[in-house]
Amino acid sequence: MSRFTSPDFLRQAGGKNVRANPPPAVDLTQPSLARLRSFHLKGKDHFEVDRDLAGRAERAAPGFQDIVLGERAFLQRAVRHLAESHGIRQFIQFGAGLPAPGDPHQIAQEHAPGARVLYATDDPVVLTHHLALLRDGHTTTAVQAGLAHPRRLLDDPETRAFIDLERPVGLLLTGVVAHTSDADTPARHIATLRDALAPGSHMVLSHYCRPDRSSFPKDASRAEQLERVFVDRLGSGRWRSRQTIEDFFQGWEIPEPGLIEVQRWRTLPVAPPVAGCYQMPQRNRRLLIGGVGRI
Repeated sequence: MSRFTSPDFLRQAGGKNVRANPPPAVDLTQPSLARLRSFHLKGKDHFEVDRDLAGRAERAAPGFQDIVLGERAFLQRAVRHLAESHGIRQFIQFGAGLPAPGDPHQIAQEHAPGARVLYATDDPVVLTHHLALLRDGHTTTAVQAGLAHPRRLLDDPETRAFIDLERPVGLLLTGVVAHTSDADTPARHIATLRDALAPGSHMVLSHYCRPDRSSFPKDASRAEQLERVFVDRLGSGRWRSRQTIEDFFQGWEIPEPGLIEVQRWRTLPVAPPVAGCYQMPQRNRRLLIGGVGRI
């Protein structure tokens, strides 16, 4: 085991915060989904074991990074759309990654100053970073909770003080459901969250997709190879069928443009102004689909 203390964490959080809430010990022989994303987003919080996984994914599906960037761009466009067009002023993101430019609170607050974002994660390192770098108690906070334990988030005193569940919420589930196993019954947990939210709430969900082999054999093979790499090295990462992904939206109305390749979801005519926002890579586009549901 080795203690993980990134240079950015020390520089941004300051010595006092680090001593009061030090980063937990991390096994650097195992890759981390959060650090893998940091690598693809050109961050600094990743190690050789994470870069090795990135290399394996790239060999399985050349251009794999486009999946990561495409998902990030979809999340950013969806948050912008909910803040601008639907007046959503509070968001909950499950599976939050390490803080990076262009995170949901920056996108939401660009269009709605004072918008609140609660980051939920079951990764103790990610939680520590969020508490030290982002939490201000007014517009951003973080709690330890994973999608497999939705009641833990809903019952957390920090959530209850920070999020008004009597008002519409933007539930952000990008990059998390694919890393929730069938045994953890993600559809049931999404339903639990849906039932706890007020009418007018929206869910943003994206998921790795295994295209139909008869129609897209090359893409289906890439999806299968990627799943083997992720399950073998990370222990999670499922490329599910379109029908299975659509089932996660049960009880939600899916407005236009529906559940589609994320690159095609409400594209922007020009580059967004917020630092860290991404345009839409095209490679491997059939391997990631997403949509927004509302209640």
